Amino acid sequence: MPNIEEIILEKNDVTDRISTQVRIIAVGLLATTWSLLIGKVNIFINTIQSYRVHFILISIISVIVLMFDFLQYECKYLNIKKKIKLMNDKDLTKADYDEDIYYKLSVVFFVTKQLTLLSGIIYFITIMFIMILA
Repeated sequence: MPNIEEIILEKNDVTDRISTQVRIIAVGLLATTWSLLIGKVNIFINTIQSYRVHFILISIISVIVLMFDFLQYECKYLNIKKKIKLMNDKDLTKADYDEDIYYKLSVVFFVTKQLTLLSGIIYFITIMFIMILA
């Protein structure tokens, strides 16, 4: 049976993998939509141009996902920085993380980036499905 430290390490590993996958998928979605928008040798070029606004919106969603990813890590950094300062000021060698505003925002951004990416993927798949049926 794992102890709490092992569970926390596993949680950290899983959240890091989720964040990496979110980044990869967001960049892939952004690259795909832009290649469809700027591609000249495309058999669906007229159809794609009629859905141009949708592809631009999907690209914007992808950039927003990457922004949420950055903000999550920035908030976590500020939480750690605050904890280090407190530990140095009080001459501590061990301390628990505070669930301050930075921590809470990092959790919000972690969940938000996943939900935003999911909405972008669903939007992209829906538009591609509509294009194919058109």
